[in-house]
Amino acid sequence: MGNRTVNRIRERFRNTNETLLDLIFGCLIYSAVFELIGLALVPNKGSYSLGLLIGTLVAVGCAVSMAAGIKRVLTMDRSRAVRSSIIYSLMRTIVMLVAAWLGLKFSLISFPGVVIGMIGLKVSAHLHVYTNVYITKQLRRKGR
Repeated sequence: MGNRTVNRIRERFRNTNETLLDLIFGCLIYSAVFELIGLALVPNKGSYSLGLLIGTLVAVGCAVSMAAGIKRVLTMDRSRAVRSSIIYSLMRTIVMLVAAWLGLKFSLISFPGVVIGMIGLKVSAHLHVYTNVYITKQLRRKGR
């Protein structure tokens, strides 16, 4: 990567909502831990890993969607904000259902892996205070 690209990534990182970063880091850490646990316990490691990856991508996507939706509805009048919030919520629900359906439909994708990955968003929301203090704030310090 060129120096210009690295600087753009750093600038984007600094301008991103801290809570969103906490949720993303939390999802990634949670998934890494459950990947290691799964690799030790699950017989079909490839299927589990693919399911966990899909579930994690859905969880991170939902976090980004929630942040974008909140930012967007704060500039709307009440009726449009309510309608937009419902639409964003329905889109996230549909994506989660499709991911779960893929895990049920195809043996290549582990359904429990997908569910475990999606639960990562909930767990990261509960642990975001710790993620913020020990990861996000440390990475966003000046000079890094």
